[in-house]
This record gives sequence, structure tokens and C-alpha cells, in this order.
Amino acid sequence: MKVLPRTEFGNPILRSNAKEVSVRSIRTKTFQALTKEMIYTMRRVGGVGLAAPQLGKPLRVAVIEMRPTKTRPEIVKKGPIVVINPRITKYSSAKEEDWEGCLSLKRVRGSVPRSTSITVEYLNEHGDFVTEKASGLWARIFQHEIDHLNGTVYVDRMKDMKTLMTEREFRKRILKKK
Repeated sequence: MKVLPRTEFGNPILRSNAKEVSVRSIRTKTFQALTKEMIYTMRRVGGVGLAAPQLGKPLRVAVIEMRPTKTRPEIVKKGPIVVINPRITKYSSAKEEDWEGCLSLKRVRGSVPRSTSITVEYLNEHGDFVTEKASGLWARIFQHEIDHLNGTVYVDRMKDMKTLMTEREFRKRILKKK
């Protein structure tokens, strides 16, 4: 398997609404291969989520996996899962600011407010309908990846652009404090 090339911040596909995927398409070998390559790519480049538009494909599909990372070594593994045609049906009123990065906006971090819990509906890699309640980091990852499918990038959600910093500064200033 190979690491798929990613689109970078500024590419118009990251600002477009992705297209729904039919159940018939989900069951094709081509689509199944794409989702496997997406998971492989996400893992190889150190992400916890990856949306098809980040690979130049305008499809409503993302993969997510929670696992320990360099910046969050305490995380308990969950996933990977394939999320197709997702829709958030409920957001908690409680919000929390936390740091986010993006595989399309390399080596940059910013503080982003997100709902602490959500209810999301989607199709899985078999075309089965799933309703899931997510909270904490799992909910944050869902929201971040679904934003990509709707043409939104995390910097659009930041309340204070002064928190935007390079990965190097993030490690020096933020991770050293933790």
C-alpha cells in the first residue's frame, strides 16, 4: 500500500461540499480499496482522522482512529472506523477549547472550540446505517472530519487567531506546560 498525496490548505477542494456516496458505490472494490488506503495514509502520516477531500476526492467519506500520538500519548485506542455520508444530529450546548492540527495545514496548531458531545449518523464501510453518541476527543475528531466534508477548515472555527502557531512553538509553549 502507498501513502496517498494530500491536498494542502488553499486548494479549493477543501472549501467545497463533498458529494454523497451511494450504497452501491460503497460495495465496490475501488471504494473499499480507497478506504483501506485512507486508513493506511492516516496512520503513516500520524493523523487521527482523514477526509476524502484532503486526498483530492470530493466524496463524503472520512476515516477516524483515536490512538496515542506524539502530542496526546495518554489516548486510549478506538477505531479505525470508516464514516460515509455523516450528519451530526445533535450537539451538546457545552463546548470546550482544545488544540487541533490538520494534515492539510501542516505543522500548524490552533485552539478550537467544539461541542463536548454529539450524536452522529453515518454509513459504515459495509453500507450499514450507524447512529453513534460521541464525546471528548472522539467527538472532536468527528466534528473536524465532518467539517472537511462541508468545506470548513479548523481555522474557520477558531475564536482567537492569536492561538495559531507552528508545531515547533506549540511543543515549546503548550506541551511543556502540560
